[in-house]
Amino acid sequence: MTKKVAEIIVNTLASAGVKHCYGIVRDTLNLITHHINESDIEWVHVRHEEAGAFAAEGEAMLTGNLTAVAGSCGPASLNFINGLVDANRNRAPVILIATQVASEELGFDFPQEVDFKAIYGSCSVFCDMIIAPEQARRKTVIACQTAIAKGGVAVLIVPVDIAHANASDDVPYSVHTNVPIVRPSDADLDRVADILNSGGDKIAIYGGSGCRGAHAEILAVAERLKAAIAHTSRAKDALEHDNPYNVGMTGPIG
Repeated sequence: MTKKVAEIIVNTLASAGVKHCYGIVRDTLNLITHHINESDIEWVHVRHEEAGAFAAEGEAMLTGNLTAVAGSCGPASLNFINGLVDANRNRAPVILIATQVASEELGFDFPQEVDFKAIYGSCSVFCDMIIAPEQARRKTVIACQTAIAKGGVAVLIVPVDIAHANASDDVPYSVHTNVPIVRPSDADLDRVADILNSGGDKIAIYGGSGCRGAHAEILAVAERLKAAIAHTSRAKDALEHDNPYNVGMTGPIG
């Protein structure tokens, strides 16, 4: 069964759990936004792409779900850069669909041609271009999976002629959204317990982003140890609120 590459991309995003896509509809992005409009993904129009990137980051961090942004060729997709750099540093799972000028025009200084791979490669966990229609589902799956598994920004570059091309969708690739539980080994936990049980009247807790979701447990430990709690900037939203043991954030802006 063949479908437009744009439709394959949108269907893959939906299956990966994307609920919203932020951006501005225009130019090389038109067919992709058409298929988003026909999908369960809600298009969120913004005044400027940078605002859309920060909004997507916020949604991804609050929900833990992969969130999308999409832009047309040239400066439009480039406008996401500030928000996506921040999202990648905060390990927020965000995917950018950066549409590009037609494949046959790449490399000839065509109007609004931008080398997105050179620009976004340093601030993403995945950055690549679909260079053939048959790569559509496979490469979109890799982009989504990498953003989810590694926590960060994936950038999928889509030339406009590729988006309009037909491709077979009968391929066995799908995104796995299961989130594993990661914890220290029993031996490491025993060693930590031995250190804390050995005594000491000046114990402090320094919490990072790994404390997210364990607010009550960390406060219980602080109560038992009579310990102050300092936190990193990424743990601010997880540890600062309703915390009588909080002594603030560390770092150059703490």
